Amino acid sequence: MKKISFLAALIMLVLLCSCAGNDSPEKDKIPPTTPKLIPHLGDTGDDPITIDGALVNLNDDNNGIDAVSDGNWIKVPWEKFVDNDLSHVKVFRYTESNPEPNLIATVPAADNYYLDQSSLVERQWYYYYVELYDASGNFSVSDTVSYAILAKSILTSPADGEYVDPTELSLCWERGDSQTNKFKVLLWDNDTGNLVFDYDYYYTPNVEPSPPPEFPFPVLTPAPVNGQVYRWRIDAFDLDSEHNLEMGSESLERTLIIHYN
Repeated sequence: MKKISFLAALIMLVLLCSCAGNDSPEKDKIPPTTPKLIPHLGDTGDDPITIDGALVNLNDDNNGIDAVSDGNWIKVPWEKFVDNDLSHVKVFRYTESNPEPNLIATVPAADNYYLDQSSLVERQWYYYYVELYDASGNFSVSDTVSYAILAKSILTSPADGEYVDPTELSLCWERGDSQTNKFKVLLWDNDTGNLVFDYDYYYTPNVEPSPPPEFPFPVLTPAPVNGQVYRWRIDAFDLDSEHNLEMGSESLERTLIIHYN
């Protein structure tokens, strides 16, 4: 009798354990907070803008979707994610000629931007959005941002790393295409990284063949000293009247070294 009772208890225990093994814990079904891509807010050297009640000086790191100087690419940034159980981000892109969104990349959720290094076509608007996934597979979809790149300006003089006398110097470049007439001349102190000069330059040649654009080295305060290194580039812009937005590009950057004659 004791054996039968023990056997029955053992069978009951096995059944209970078996049933308990089939009960999965409650799965997280709450999607992440909706991600926010950052639209193009302006360009390095522009007047400060107000963001969340504070004046912000725009630079290459905080001005939203934009061209980059390293290549013919578009940088797509987003605001910092707020959830702590995130897994990855899927990046989608489409154009007006190909409106079907394509998945172009999957990146870790720890990233704060995606750099589109595809063979992008100049003067074509690219539209981006992302899907943000958490560890349980839930996802949410961002808004859409867009940008169009121009052909880069080609810096011609001075050569990279050249020693120059600022009193006799002009910054020279070639236009990336004949349609672009608006440029921004940018100059940084290479040691501090501070932007020390910017200027909106409109190129309107009145002779043919038109000479390449050039800009005299600016008078700076304090004045440059021998051995001081500056970094410079030329950004290009053109208004797309259909979109009522500017397309843009950033040239490769060069350095110059001050040496008075």
